[in-house]
Amino acid sequence: MKANTQLSSIHDVKQYFATLDTPHYFISSTNFNLMNLEQWVKHWTNINFIDCYDKSNASVMLPSKVGTPVFDSIESVNDFLLGHKDVVSQIEKDIAHWKTEDRQDPQAKALFLFFDKTLEETCRSMDLQVCLPPNHLVKKIDNKITTTEIGNEAGVASVPNALEKVTSYESLRAIAEQYQLGECLVVQSAYGDSGKTTYFISSKAEYDKVADKIESEEQVKIMKQIRCAGTAIEACATRSGTFVGPLMTELVGLSELTPYQGGWCGNELYQDAFSDNIRVQAQQMTENLGNVLYDRGYKGYFEVDYLIDLDTGDLYLGELNPRITGISAMTNMSEFCYETVPLFLFHLLEYSDVEFNLNPNEYNQLALTQGAATTSGQMILKYTDPGLKIITAAPESGVYKLLDDELTLISKHHDRRQALGEDEVFIMRIMDTAEYAYKGADLAIVFTHFKLQSAERALTSTASKLLNALKERFNYRELTEEEKILVERYNSSSSLKGASYVESEITINEDDSFEDNSLESDSAFEDAS
Repeated sequence: MKANTQLSSIHDVKQYFATLDTPHYFISSTNFNLMNLEQWVKHWTNINFIDCYDKSNASVMLPSKVGTPVFDSIESVNDFLLGHKDVVSQIEKDIAHWKTEDRQDPQAKALFLFFDKTLEETCRSMDLQVCLPPNHLVKKIDNKITTTEIGNEAGVASVPNALEKVTSYESLRAIAEQYQLGECLVVQSAYGDSGKTTYFISSKAEYDKVADKIESEEQVKIMKQIRCAGTAIEACATRSGTFVGPLMTELVGLSELTPYQGGWCGNELYQDAFSDNIRVQAQQMTENLGNVLYDRGYKGYFEVDYLIDLDTGDLYLGELNPRITGISAMTNMSEFCYETVPLFLFHLLEYSDVEFNLNPNEYNQLALTQGAATTSGQMILKYTDPGLKIITAAPESGVYKLLDDELTLISKHHDRRQALGEDEVFIMRIMDTAEYAYKGADLAIVFTHFKLQSAERALTSTASKLLNALKERFNYRELTEEEKILVERYNSSSSLKGASYVESEITINEDDSFEDNSLESDSAFEDAS
Protein backbone atom coordinates (compact mmCIF):
# COMPACT_ATOMS: atom_id res chain seq x y z
CA MET A 1 0.00 0.00 0.00
CA LYS A 2 1.62 3.25 -1.12
CA ALA A 3 2.00 6.34 1.02
CA ASN A 4 -0.37 8.33 -1.21
CA THR A 5 -3.15 5.80 -0.64
CA GLN A 6 -5.97 7.07 1.54
CA LEU A 7 -7.00 4.79 4.39
CA SER A 8 -10.75 4.83 4.94
CA SER A 9 -11.47 1.76 7.08
CA ILE A 10 -10.14 -0.28 9.99
CA HIS A 11 -9.28 -3.01 7.49
CA ASP A 12 -7.16 -0.52 5.54
CA VAL A 13 -5.28 0.41 8.73
CA LYS A 14 -4.54 -3.24 9.49
CA GLN A 15 -3.29 -3.87 6.00
CA TYR A 16 -1.20 -0.71 5.91
CA PHE A 17 0.85 -1.61 8.99
CA ALA A 18 1.00 -5.31 8.16
CA THR A 19 2.75 -4.53 4.87
CA LEU A 20 4.61 -1.33 5.79
CA ASP A 21 8.37 -1.57 5.28
CA THR A 22 9.26 1.51 7.33
CA PRO A 23 11.40 0.57 10.37
CA HIS A 24 9.87 1.53 13.74
CA TYR A 25 11.99 1.54 16.91
CA PHE A 26 10.63 1.75 20.46
CA ILE A 27 13.62 2.81 22.55
CA SER A 28 12.97 2.30 26.25
CA SER A 29 14.18 0.44 29.32
CA THR A 30 11.64 -2.33 28.63
CA ASN A 31 9.02 -3.00 25.98
CA PHE A 32 6.22 -3.07 28.59
CA ASN A 33 4.34 0.01 27.48
CA LEU A 34 4.01 -1.06 23.84
CA MET A 35 3.93 -4.83 24.29
CA ASN A 36 2.80 -6.83 21.25
CA LEU A 37 2.94 -3.91 18.79
CA GLU A 38 5.29 -6.09 16.73
CA GLN A 39 2.22 -8.22 15.98
CA TRP A 40 0.67 -5.28 14.14
CA VAL A 41 3.57 -3.30 12.67
CA LYS A 42 5.70 -5.26 10.20
CA HIS A 43 9.12 -3.74 10.99
CA TRP A 44 8.86 -3.07 14.72
CA THR A 45 11.92 -3.37 17.00
CA ASN A 46 12.05 -2.84 20.76
CA ILE A 47 15.49 -1.52 21.71
CA ASN A 48 15.67 -2.20 25.46
CA PHE A 49 18.08 -2.15 28.36
CA ILE A 50 16.32 -4.70 30.57
CA ASP A 51 15.89 -8.29 29.40
CA CYS A 52 12.46 -9.28 30.70
CA TYR A 53 12.24 -12.38 28.49
CA ASP A 54 15.66 -14.05 28.76
CA LYS A 55 16.20 -13.45 25.03
CA SER A 56 13.01 -15.29 24.01
CA ASN A 57 11.33 -12.27 22.34
CA ALA A 58 12.67 -11.81 18.81
CA SER A 59 11.38 -8.22 18.60
CA VAL A 60 13.61 -7.14 21.51
CA MET A 61 17.14 -5.95 20.79
CA LEU A 62 19.46 -5.84 23.81
CA PRO A 63 22.82 -4.16 23.20
CA SER A 64 25.90 -5.21 25.12
CA LYS A 65 26.14 -3.69 28.61
CA VAL A 66 29.95 -3.59 28.65
CA GLY A 67 31.00 -0.15 29.84
CA THR A 68 27.48 0.80 30.97
CA PRO A 69 27.52 4.21 32.69
CA VAL A 70 25.57 5.19 35.79
CA PHE A 71 22.22 6.55 34.68
CA ASP A 72 20.47 9.54 36.22
CA SER A 73 17.19 9.40 34.28
CA ILE A 74 15.15 7.37 31.83
CA GLU A 75 16.32 9.79 29.16
CA SER A 76 19.94 8.91 29.93
CA VAL A 77 19.10 5.21 29.52
CA ASN A 78 17.56 5.98 26.12
CA ASP A 79 20.57 8.10 25.19
CA PHE A 80 22.84 5.15 26.04
CA LEU A 81 20.71 2.79 23.96
CA LEU A 82 20.46 5.02 20.91
CA GLY A 83 24.18 5.83 21.02
CA HIS A 84 25.32 2.24 21.49
CA LYS A 85 27.48 0.96 18.64
CA ASP A 86 25.36 -2.22 18.34
CA VAL A 87 22.19 -0.15 17.98
CA VAL A 88 23.72 2.41 15.62
CA SER A 89 25.05 -0.38 13.41
CA GLN A 90 21.70 -2.17 13.28
CA ILE A 91 19.73 0.99 12.51
CA GLU A 92 22.19 2.02 9.79
CA LYS A 93 21.89 -1.46 8.28
CA ASP A 94 18.08 -1.34 8.42
CA ILE A 95 17.89 2.09 6.82
CA ALA A 96 20.41 1.19 4.10
CA HIS A 97 18.37 -1.88 3.19
CA TRP A 98 15.12 0.06 3.36
CA LYS A 99 16.42 2.77 1.03
CA THR A 100 16.98 0.18 -1.67
CA GLU A 101 13.25 -0.60 -1.55
CA ASP A 102 10.25 1.48 -2.58
CA ARG A 103 10.18 3.92 0.35
CA GLN A 104 6.72 4.64 1.72
CA ASP A 105 7.57 7.23 4.37
CA PRO A 106 10.24 9.94 4.50
CA GLN A 107 12.12 8.54 7.53
CA ALA A 108 12.46 5.56 9.83
CA LYS A 109 10.58 6.13 13.10
CA ALA A 110 11.76 6.44 16.70
CA LEU A 111 9.48 6.30 19.75
CA PHE A 112 10.28 6.89 23.41
CA LEU A 113 8.50 6.81 26.72
CA PHE A 114 10.61 9.81 27.80
CA PHE A 115 12.95 11.87 25.67
CA ASP A 116 14.71 15.24 25.67
CA LYS A 117 16.36 17.69 23.29
CA THR A 118 19.54 15.62 23.18
CA LEU A 119 17.62 12.59 21.96
CA GLU A 120 15.79 14.71 19.41
CA GLU A 121 19.14 15.89 18.03
CA THR A 122 20.54 12.34 18.02
CA CYS A 123 17.55 11.13 16.02
CA ARG A 124 18.01 13.90 13.47
CA SER A 125 21.65 12.93 13.02
CA MET A 126 20.61 9.30 12.44
CA ASP A 127 17.86 10.15 9.94
CA LEU A 128 15.19 9.04 12.43
CA GLN A 129 11.86 10.80 12.82
CA VAL A 130 10.76 11.20 16.44
CA CYS A 131 7.10 10.17 16.27
CA LEU A 132 6.11 12.29 19.25
CA PRO A 133 5.24 15.94 19.87
CA PRO A 134 8.25 18.21 20.46
CA ASN A 135 9.87 17.73 23.86
CA HIS A 136 9.31 21.35 24.89
CA LEU A 137 5.57 20.99 24.27
CA VAL A 138 5.36 17.67 26.13
CA LYS A 139 7.11 19.21 29.16
CA LYS A 140 4.77 22.17 29.14
CA ILE A 141 1.63 20.03 29.04
CA ASP A 142 3.06 17.53 31.55
CA ASN A 143 2.91 20.20 34.24
CA LYS A 144 -0.06 19.48 36.53
CA ILE A 145 -0.75 23.20 36.77
CA THR A 146 -0.99 23.45 32.99
CA THR A 147 -3.14 20.30 32.94
CA THR A 148 -5.67 22.00 35.18
CA GLU A 149 -5.75 25.03 32.89
CA ILE A 150 -6.21 22.83 29.79
CA GLY A 151 -9.05 21.06 31.56
CA ASN A 152 -10.73 24.37 32.32
CA GLU A 153 -10.39 25.39 28.66
CA ALA A 154 -11.95 22.09 27.56
CA GLY A 155 -14.80 22.38 30.05
CA VAL A 156 -13.43 19.48 32.10
CA ALA A 157 -13.46 20.41 35.76
CA SER A 158 -10.91 19.33 38.36
CA VAL A 159 -11.66 18.57 41.99
CA PRO A 160 -12.20 21.96 43.73
CA ASN A 161 -8.70 23.38 43.94
CA ALA A 162 -6.37 26.33 44.13
CA LEU A 163 -3.13 26.87 42.22
CA GLU A 164 -0.94 28.81 44.61
CA LYS A 165 2.50 29.26 46.15
CA VAL A 166 2.71 27.78 49.67
CA THR A 167 5.27 29.18 52.13
CA SER A 168 4.09 27.62 55.40
CA TYR A 169 1.37 25.52 56.98
CA GLU A 170 -0.40 28.73 57.94
CA SER A 171 -0.39 29.94 54.34
CA LEU A 172 -1.74 26.55 53.20
CA ARG A 173 -4.60 26.79 55.66
CA ALA A 174 -5.35 30.37 54.58
CA ILE A 175 -5.56 29.26 50.94
CA ALA A 176 -7.81 26.34 51.88
CA GLU A 177 -10.17 28.67 53.72
CA GLN A 178 -10.18 31.21 50.89
CA TYR A 179 -11.19 28.57 48.35
CA GLN A 180 -13.37 26.57 50.77
CA LEU A 181 -11.36 23.37 50.35
CA GLY A 182 -11.97 21.98 53.83
CA GLU A 183 -9.67 20.58 56.50
CA CYS A 184 -8.32 17.57 54.61
CA LEU A 185 -6.24 18.51 51.58
CA VAL A 186 -4.35 16.87 48.73
CA VAL A 187 -1.31 18.82 47.53
CA GLN A 188 0.46 18.03 44.26
CA SER A 189 3.63 19.48 42.80
CA ALA A 190 3.81 20.35 39.11
CA TYR A 191 5.68 17.14 38.23
CA GLY A 192 5.77 13.65 39.69
CA ASP A 193 4.10 10.28 39.36
CA SER A 194 2.78 7.20 41.12
CA GLY A 195 2.01 9.21 44.24
CA LYS A 196 5.59 10.30 44.86
CA THR A 197 4.71 14.00 44.84
CA THR A 198 1.11 13.76 46.01
CA TYR A 199 0.73 14.68 49.68
CA PHE A 200 -2.31 14.10 51.90
CA ILE A 201 -2.39 16.77 54.57
CA SER A 202 -4.89 17.18 57.40
CA SER A 203 -2.58 18.42 60.17
CA LYS A 204 0.56 20.47 60.75
CA ALA A 205 2.46 17.28 61.60
CA GLU A 206 1.65 15.81 58.19
CA TYR A 207 2.61 19.08 56.53
CA ASP A 208 5.94 19.31 58.35
CA LYS A 209 7.03 15.92 56.94
CA VAL A 210 6.91 17.28 53.38
CA ALA A 211 7.17 21.03 53.97
CA ASP A 212 10.50 21.39 52.17
CA LYS A 213 9.13 19.70 49.06
CA ILE A 214 5.97 21.80 48.96
CA GLU A 215 7.65 25.10 49.75
CA SER A 216 10.35 24.58 47.12
CA GLU A 217 7.69 24.67 44.38
CA GLU A 218 6.78 27.92 42.65
CA GLN A 219 3.17 26.79 42.59
CA VAL A 220 1.30 23.70 43.76
CA LYS A 221 -2.16 22.32 43.20
CA ILE A 222 -4.14 22.28 46.43
CA MET A 223 -7.28 20.16 46.26
CA LYS A 224 -10.18 19.33 48.46
CA GLN A 225 -9.80 15.74 49.63
CA ILE A 226 -12.75 13.71 48.40
CA ARG A 227 -13.78 10.09 48.78
CA CYS A 228 -13.16 8.89 45.26
CA ALA A 229 -12.45 6.07 42.85
CA GLY A 230 -9.81 6.48 40.18
CA THR A 231 -10.25 5.77 36.50
CA ALA A 232 -7.87 5.82 33.54
CA ILE A 233 -8.42 6.16 29.82
CA GLU A 234 -6.19 6.67 26.79
CA ALA A 235 -6.85 8.57 23.60
CA CYS A 236 -5.18 9.80 20.45
CA ALA A 237 -5.58 13.32 19.04
CA THR A 238 -5.39 13.29 15.24
CA ARG A 239 -6.27 15.42 12.23
CA SER A 240 -9.50 13.34 11.95
CA GLY A 241 -10.48 13.92 15.56
CA THR A 242 -9.79 12.21 18.88
CA PHE A 243 -9.94 8.42 19.11
CA VAL A 244 -10.68 7.12 22.62
CA GLY A 245 -10.02 3.72 24.18
CA PRO A 246 -11.93 1.85 26.90
CA LEU A 247 -12.26 3.19 30.45
CA MET A 248 -10.40 1.34 33.22
CA THR A 249 -10.37 1.30 36.98
CA GLU A 250 -7.19 2.19 38.87
CA LEU A 251 -5.49 0.45 41.77
CA VAL A 252 -4.05 3.20 43.95
CA GLY A 253 -2.08 3.19 47.17
CA LEU A 254 -2.45 -0.52 47.99
CA SER A 255 0.29 -1.16 50.54
CA GLU A 256 0.76 -4.74 49.31
CA LEU A 257 1.88 -3.35 45.94
CA THR A 258 3.35 0.12 46.45
CA PRO A 259 5.03 2.07 49.25
CA TYR A 260 3.36 5.30 48.10
CA GLN A 261 0.07 6.37 49.67
CA GLY A 262 -1.34 7.81 46.43
CA GLY A 263 0.70 5.55 44.18
CA TRP A 264 -0.73 3.93 41.05
CA CYS A 265 -0.24 0.16 41.09
CA GLY A 266 -2.59 -1.38 38.55
CA ASN A 267 -5.81 -1.33 36.55
CA GLU A 268 -8.88 -3.36 35.67
CA LEU A 269 -11.07 -3.51 32.58
CA TYR A 270 -14.56 -4.97 32.89
CA GLN A 271 -18.06 -3.88 31.96
CA ASP A 272 -19.78 -3.38 35.31
CA ALA A 273 -16.91 -1.33 36.75
CA PHE A 274 -18.73 1.85 35.69
CA SER A 275 -22.21 2.99 34.80
CA ASP A 276 -23.03 3.81 31.19
CA ASN A 277 -23.35 7.45 32.23
CA ILE A 278 -19.81 7.57 33.63
CA ARG A 279 -18.41 5.92 30.50
CA VAL A 280 -20.15 8.41 28.21
CA GLN A 281 -19.00 11.35 30.34
CA ALA A 282 -15.41 10.14 30.44
CA GLN A 283 -15.30 9.62 26.70
CA GLN A 284 -16.78 13.02 25.88
CA MET A 285 -14.49 14.79 28.34
CA THR A 286 -11.50 12.99 26.84
CA GLU A 287 -12.51 13.96 23.30
CA ASN A 288 -12.79 17.59 24.46
CA LEU A 289 -9.33 17.43 26.00
CA GLY A 290 -7.90 15.86 22.84
CA ASN A 291 -9.36 18.61 20.68
CA VAL A 292 -7.86 21.32 22.89
CA LEU A 293 -4.50 19.54 22.89
CA TYR A 294 -4.52 19.33 19.09
CA ASP A 295 -5.31 23.04 18.86
CA ARG A 296 -2.25 23.65 21.05
CA GLY A 297 -0.07 21.69 18.64
CA TYR A 298 -0.03 18.40 20.53
CA LYS A 299 -0.59 15.42 18.21
CA GLY A 300 -1.03 11.80 19.16
CA TYR A 301 -1.30 9.60 22.22
CA PHE A 302 -2.24 10.75 25.72
CA GLU A 303 -3.80 9.39 28.91
CA VAL A 304 -6.27 10.90 31.37
CA ASP A 305 -7.00 9.98 34.98
CA TYR A 306 -10.47 10.86 36.21
CA LEU A 307 -11.77 10.80 39.77
CA ILE A 308 -15.32 9.74 40.58
CA ASP A 309 -16.64 11.44 43.72
CA LEU A 310 -18.27 8.52 45.53
CA ASP A 311 -20.49 10.87 47.52
CA THR A 312 -21.84 13.03 44.67
CA GLY A 313 -21.18 10.94 41.55
CA ASP A 314 -19.33 13.86 39.92
CA LEU A 315 -16.48 13.06 37.52
CA TYR A 316 -13.37 15.20 37.85
CA LEU A 317 -10.11 15.54 35.91
CA GLY A 318 -7.26 14.01 37.88
CA GLU A 319 -4.19 14.04 35.64
CA LEU A 320 -3.39 14.35 31.96
CA ASN A 321 -0.28 12.49 30.80
CA PRO A 322 0.96 13.55 27.34
CA ARG A 323 2.63 10.28 26.39
CA ILE A 324 2.52 6.53 26.16
CA THR A 325 1.71 5.43 29.72
CA GLY A 326 1.39 2.60 32.22
CA ILE A 327 -2.00 1.54 30.86
CA SER A 328 -0.90 1.51 27.20
CA ALA A 329 -0.28 -2.24 27.29
CA MET A 330 -3.72 -2.84 28.81
CA THR A 331 -5.39 -0.63 26.21
CA ASN A 332 -3.65 -1.96 23.13
CA MET A 333 -3.82 -5.63 24.14
CA SER A 334 -7.49 -5.48 25.09
CA GLU A 335 -9.95 -7.71 23.24
CA PHE A 336 -11.57 -4.60 21.82
CA CYS A 337 -8.31 -3.43 20.21
CA TYR A 338 -7.55 -6.90 18.88
CA GLU A 339 -10.98 -7.05 17.25
CA THR A 340 -10.55 -3.56 15.76
CA VAL A 341 -7.01 -2.12 15.86
CA PRO A 342 -4.80 -0.98 18.73
CA LEU A 343 -5.42 2.64 19.62
CA PHE A 344 -1.72 3.35 19.21
CA LEU A 345 -1.88 2.71 15.46
CA PHE A 346 -3.76 6.01 15.10
CA HIS A 347 -0.77 7.69 16.71
CA LEU A 348 1.55 6.13 14.15
CA LEU A 349 -0.79 7.21 11.35
CA GLU A 350 -0.71 10.79 12.61
CA TYR A 351 3.09 10.77 12.31
CA SER A 352 3.15 9.15 8.86
CA ASP A 353 2.61 10.81 5.50
CA VAL A 354 -0.26 8.50 4.61
CA GLU A 355 -3.65 10.08 4.11
CA PHE A 356 -6.50 8.72 6.20
CA ASN A 357 -10.17 9.51 6.32
CA LEU A 358 -11.38 7.78 9.47
CA ASN A 359 -14.20 9.11 11.58
CA PRO A 360 -13.44 8.48 15.27
CA ASN A 361 -17.14 8.32 16.15
CA GLU A 362 -17.53 4.70 15.03
CA TYR A 363 -14.38 3.55 16.85
CA ASN A 364 -15.34 5.47 19.99
CA GLN A 365 -18.86 4.08 20.01
CA LEU A 366 -17.46 0.54 19.79
CA ALA A 367 -15.12 1.36 22.67
CA LEU A 368 -18.15 2.38 24.73
CA THR A 369 -20.23 -0.69 23.95
CA GLN A 370 -17.58 -3.39 23.53
CA GLY A 371 -14.41 -2.01 25.10
CA ALA A 372 -14.90 -3.81 28.39
CA ALA A 373 -16.77 -6.89 27.17
CA THR A 374 -14.17 -9.17 28.77
CA THR A 375 -12.40 -8.95 32.11
CA SER A 376 -8.70 -8.19 32.41
CA GLY A 377 -6.35 -6.52 34.86
CA GLN A 378 -2.77 -5.70 35.72
CA MET A 379 -0.96 -5.39 39.04
CA ILE A 380 2.36 -3.55 39.34
CA LEU A 381 4.43 -5.05 42.14
CA LYS A 382 6.94 -2.64 43.62
CA TYR A 383 9.56 -3.34 46.28
CA THR A 384 7.95 -1.87 49.38
CA ASP A 385 10.66 -2.30 52.05
CA PRO A 386 12.76 0.77 52.92
CA GLY A 387 16.08 -1.09 53.08
CA LEU A 388 18.31 -1.80 50.11
CA LYS A 389 18.89 -5.48 49.23
CA ILE A 390 20.18 -7.70 46.42
CA ILE A 391 17.75 -9.97 44.55
CA THR A 392 18.86 -13.61 44.66
CA ALA A 393 15.84 -15.22 42.97
CA ALA A 394 13.21 -13.90 40.56
CA PRO A 395 10.51 -15.54 38.42
CA GLU A 396 10.84 -16.05 34.68
CA SER A 397 8.46 -14.13 32.45
CA GLY A 398 5.70 -16.33 31.09
CA VAL A 399 2.29 -17.90 31.58
CA TYR A 400 1.53 -19.24 35.06
CA LYS A 401 -1.24 -20.98 36.98
CA LEU A 402 -1.91 -20.60 40.68
CA LEU A 403 -1.99 -24.15 42.05
CA ASP A 404 -2.22 -24.81 45.80
CA ASP A 405 -1.32 -21.16 46.46
CA GLU A 406 1.89 -21.53 44.43
CA LEU A 407 2.69 -20.21 40.98
CA THR A 408 3.46 -22.89 38.40
CA LEU A 409 5.08 -21.90 35.12
CA ILE A 410 3.24 -23.54 32.21
CA SER A 411 4.82 -21.64 29.30
CA LYS A 412 7.81 -19.33 28.85
CA HIS A 413 6.03 -17.62 25.96
CA HIS A 414 6.65 -13.87 25.77
CA ASP A 415 3.13 -13.01 24.56
CA ARG A 416 0.81 -11.89 27.36
CA ARG A 417 -2.19 -12.98 25.29
CA GLN A 418 -1.08 -16.60 25.52
CA ALA A 419 -2.50 -16.57 29.06
CA LEU A 420 -6.04 -17.15 27.85
CA GLY A 421 -7.65 -19.09 30.67
CA GLU A 422 -9.35 -17.37 33.59
CA ASP A 423 -7.03 -19.31 35.89
CA GLU A 424 -3.93 -18.29 33.92
CA VAL A 425 -1.84 -15.16 34.43
CA PHE A 426 1.04 -13.63 32.55
CA ILE A 427 3.97 -12.42 34.63
CA MET A 428 6.43 -9.95 33.17
CA ARG A 429 9.53 -9.89 35.31
CA ILE A 430 11.30 -6.54 35.49
CA MET A 431 13.96 -6.90 38.20
CA ASP A 432 16.25 -9.91 37.80
CA THR A 433 18.73 -11.68 40.06
CA ALA A 434 21.80 -9.69 41.16
CA GLU A 435 19.82 -6.43 40.88
CA TYR A 436 19.53 -3.89 43.69
CA ALA A 437 16.02 -3.89 45.17
CA TYR A 438 15.20 -0.44 46.49
CA LYS A 439 12.06 1.22 47.82
CA GLY A 440 9.69 1.78 44.91
CA ALA A 441 11.56 -0.43 42.44
CA ASP A 442 9.29 -2.23 39.97
CA LEU A 443 9.73 -5.96 40.46
CA ALA A 444 7.11 -7.45 38.13
CA ILE A 445 3.83 -6.87 36.33
CA VAL A 446 1.01 -9.42 36.47
CA PHE A 447 -1.74 -9.56 33.83
CA THR A 448 -4.96 -11.37 34.79
CA HIS A 449 -8.40 -12.32 33.48
CA PHE A 450 -10.23 -11.70 36.76
CA LYS A 451 -11.16 -8.75 38.92
CA LEU A 452 -8.49 -7.52 41.29
CA GLN A 453 -10.41 -5.23 43.65
CA SER A 454 -13.42 -5.63 45.87
CA ALA A 455 -16.15 -3.03 46.15
CA GLU A 456 -14.21 -1.63 49.12
CA ARG A 457 -11.15 -1.07 46.88
CA ALA A 458 -9.14 -3.81 48.57
CA LEU A 459 -7.54 -6.73 46.73
CA THR A 460 -9.83 -9.70 46.23
CA SER A 461 -8.87 -12.97 47.92
CA THR A 462 -7.78 -14.42 44.56
CA ALA A 463 -5.63 -11.37 43.79
CA SER A 464 -4.10 -11.53 47.29
CA LYS A 465 -3.22 -15.22 46.89
CA LEU A 466 -1.66 -14.48 43.50
CA LEU A 467 0.33 -11.58 44.89
CA ASN A 468 1.60 -13.57 47.87
CA ALA A 469 2.66 -16.39 45.56
CA LEU A 470 4.49 -13.92 43.32
CA LYS A 471 6.31 -12.38 46.27
CA GLU A 472 7.46 -15.86 47.28
CA ARG A 473 9.18 -16.10 43.90
CA PHE A 474 11.50 -13.22 44.85
CA ASN A 475 14.32 -13.76 47.35
CA TYR A 476 16.81 -11.22 48.67
CA ARG A 477 20.00 -10.91 50.67
CA GLU A 478 21.67 -8.13 52.61
CA LEU A 479 24.44 -6.07 51.03
CA THR A 480 28.05 -7.00 51.66
CA GLU A 481 30.41 -4.38 53.05
CA GLU A 482 31.92 -3.96 49.59
CA GLU A 483 28.47 -3.37 48.08
CA LYS A 484 27.66 -0.82 50.78
CA ILE A 485 30.83 1.06 49.84
CA LEU A 486 29.72 0.97 46.20
CA VAL A 487 26.34 2.41 47.18
CA GLU A 488 28.00 5.22 49.11
CA ARG A 489 30.25 5.95 46.14
CA TYR A 490 27.26 6.60 43.92
CA ASN A 491 25.20 8.31 46.59
CA SER A 492 25.25 11.60 44.72
CA SER A 493 24.73 9.94 41.36
CA SER A 494 21.80 7.72 40.56
CA SER A 495 20.36 4.44 39.49
CA LEU A 496 22.38 1.26 39.87
CA LYS A 497 19.67 -0.42 37.84
CA GLY A 498 19.56 1.84 34.84
CA ALA A 499 16.05 3.07 35.59
CA SER A 500 13.27 0.65 34.84
CA TYR A 501 10.30 2.04 32.96
CA VAL A 502 9.10 3.87 36.05
CA GLU A 503 12.08 4.95 38.07
CA SER A 504 13.92 7.90 36.62
CA GLU A 505 16.38 9.75 38.80
CA ILE A 506 17.24 7.79 41.89
CA THR A 507 19.39 8.92 44.79
CA ILE A 508 20.68 6.47 47.37
CA ASN A 509 20.16 7.90 50.84
CA GLU A 510 22.19 7.31 53.96
CA ASP A 511 19.70 4.72 55.17
CA ASP A 512 20.31 2.72 51.95
CA SER A 513 16.86 3.56 50.65
CA PHE A 514 16.33 5.09 47.25
CA GLU A 515 14.47 8.27 46.51
CA ASP A 516 12.92 9.11 43.16
CA ASN A 517 13.66 12.75 42.34
CA SER A 518 12.58 12.64 38.74
CA LEU A 519 9.95 14.28 36.67
CA GLU A 520 6.86 12.21 36.07
CA SER A 521 7.62 8.73 34.81
CA ASP A 522 4.12 7.27 34.71
CA SER A 523 5.17 3.83 35.52
CA ALA A 524 6.67 2.95 32.21
CA PHE A 525 4.41 2.57 34.08
CA GLU A 526 5.04 4.83 33.65
CA ASP A 527 4.35 5.83 32.98
CA ALA A 528 1.08 4.54 34.63
CA SER A 529 1.16 7.56 34.95
